Amino acid sequence: MKNWLILPKNKVKLTIFSEFYKWWCKFIKNLFRAIAGFVILDLYFNLVTVQLGNPYLQFGSTLLFFPLAYYIAKWVGLDGLKGLGMMLHPGWKKNFFYSFTIGFSFWMLMFGFQFLNGELEFIGVKRPADVIMPIIEVFVGYFVGSLINDLITRGYIIQQLKGRIHIYWVFTISIMIYALDDYWYAGLSISNIIFSILLGLSLTYAFYKTGSIWADSGIHYGLNVAYGLFYGLVGNPEGGILKIREHGHETVPLQYIVPAMMFLFVFRFQRFYRKNTTIPMKKVPFST
Repeated sequence: MKNWLILPKNKVKLTIFSEFYKWWCKFIKNLFRAIAGFVILDLYFNLVTVQLGNPYLQFGSTLLFFPLAYYIAKWVGLDGLKGLGMMLHPGWKKNFFYSFTIGFSFWMLMFGFQFLNGELEFIGVKRPADVIMPIIEVFVGYFVGSLINDLITRGYIIQQLKGRIHIYWVFTISIMIYALDDYWYAGLSISNIIFSILLGLSLTYAFYKTGSIWADSGIHYGLNVAYGLFYGLVGNPEGGILKIREHGHETVPLQYIVPAMMFLFVFRFQRFYRKNTTIPMKKVPFST
């Protein structure tokens, strides 16, 4: 009689432990996949694609990023590139155009202030023969680069976490990863991290409100094009389409003020974006 009373309790305990163990193993497995997928995509783009010196190899490796991202997204339980927010949904062109205008306008505003306060001096425009390659590099290179960076640091991260943890944590994780990932381009410093966090607010919010990559990448591409007009793809005053001279006496922290202003603008006018509602929101942590 005593054994009959104890055995069901032991069975219940064993069943609970077994179910918890299965859940925990699945959680760890999918967490590992999520982290490994991000690391593969990030290192491939920043170590393979960006660092290649040969332009033809660089172009080919860049194109290969998209099938790689497709299979990685499938592997971690997302719906390929669609699961990363890359789809031609109704209104995607509207989102991209509005966002490009926002990013380009605010960065041109920042350069305008720099010219007015003497940080930069406008010299002139390069000869037509000298601007063909810079134009191609700026408009093509920055488009692909902005899109890939957004797919990794926002599309991948947000779609992995959205609906599984509180949205404030989703924002925080995505923005901090973006800020730290900017090490590849601008180095690691407090100033760059603060700048990237402020910029990441607009990019992350645009993606979250629309569910697609185009509002996010439109802003990113627009500000990069504005930057490329003066600094080109290589990031120096001789590499752009417009000739400038730097005087290096910063009087106003525009690199903080302008991104903050842009976020307030995006936050206020986000209602003009077209939302993509076709991407499902998963409810189970790291479930495939």
